[in-house]
Amino acid sequence: MQQLRPTTALIHADRLRHNLGVVRSRVGAGVAVCASVKGDAYGHGAALTALALEASGVEWFGVALVEEGELLRAAGVKAPILCLEGVAVFGAETAIERGLTPMLFDLDSAAALHEVARRRGVTVAVHLKVDTGMGRLGVPYGEWGPFLDRVADFDTLDVTGLATHFAEAESDPTFTREQARRFRVAVQAAKARAFHPKMLHCSNSAATLGYDDLRFTMVRPGLALYGVSPGPGLGEGLRPVMQVVTRVLYVKNIPAGYGVSYGRRWVAPRPTRLATLPVGYADGYPRALSNRAEVLVHGQRCPVRGTVCMDMVMVDVTDVQTPVRPGDEVELFGDGVRVEELAEIAGTIPYEVLCGVSQRVPRREAGAP
Repeated sequence: MQQLRPTTALIHADRLRHNLGVVRSRVGAGVAVCASVKGDAYGHGAALTALALEASGVEWFGVALVEEGELLRAAGVKAPILCLEGVAVFGAETAIERGLTPMLFDLDSAAALHEVARRRGVTVAVHLKVDTGMGRLGVPYGEWGPFLDRVADFDTLDVTGLATHFAEAESDPTFTREQARRFRVAVQAAKARAFHPKMLHCSNSAATLGYDDLRFTMVRPGLALYGVSPGPGLGEGLRPVMQVVTRVLYVKNIPAGYGVSYGRRWVAPRPTRLATLPVGYADGYPRALSNRAEVLVHGQRCPVRGTVCMDMVMVDVTDVQTPVRPGDEVELFGDGVRVEELAEIAGTIPYEVLCGVSQRVPRREAGAP
């Protein structure tokens, strides 16, 4: 379908490759990268992103859902794909058919996967996850030994990896290192039971960039690959991959005292030139940015005026030196307005802003026709 509305998420594949290079330079040789592309690659477009990263040598991909793994396989991704949320009882068949690697953290799904594999006469590579303090997914730390003993009975399951997940790598080194200590104990417990996993991994973006000694044999960066700092002082060298742009729909002059948008939450204190943009909260531009954010027009920052609507937002272009006309390009976030800034204004995190860019905003590789 031809794109008629100009609001677009430009994906800079060259910057994605650059950020991968930053990660590689930090972790050094011998440490594999499992690129997190769950949530449609944090809103960047999973297929586009994964294919670019695979061509750049990424060894693994991490998805949340079996369906996300299926999408990558359909797009032609050949690299191993780790299902971080597991495959549950009902996803075992599909995981085996698509060559996905399940993360296991409960006996019911392990037994179901074993039964399907036994019936098909195949062996399935799996990773096991221990909960060292995140409190989300993972075998409870105190139940790890009995879990391993039971998994050892499933002879169709080949345990090739062990994992955990850090809860506060960007903010609490003490707790992060305690989680790492527990993980090391869990690894030794597995080896004592004759498991020999090659892939040991627990580091998200913050731990990947912030802890030299916690990378084990694989890291799982997500946010850093997309050019967003995962924590204070960790974003050096990263470049934003997504740039959301639109074009001015309409320009008009309003007199002093004139109210703008729903609720008239902004009233012009002077004669004002307003540009209406074809983007709103249905596109993922948060309503919380009303009267608080800025956009970039002709290289100048212009404030959002009034309430962000479902499909439109108004910005003040009175002080833009070059006359603003319909069709002029506007950056909502990217280089000039960082997504971290918008997230802080909206009282959320960059992950949510990126993932919130809705599917009615086309993703297009920057520079593509």
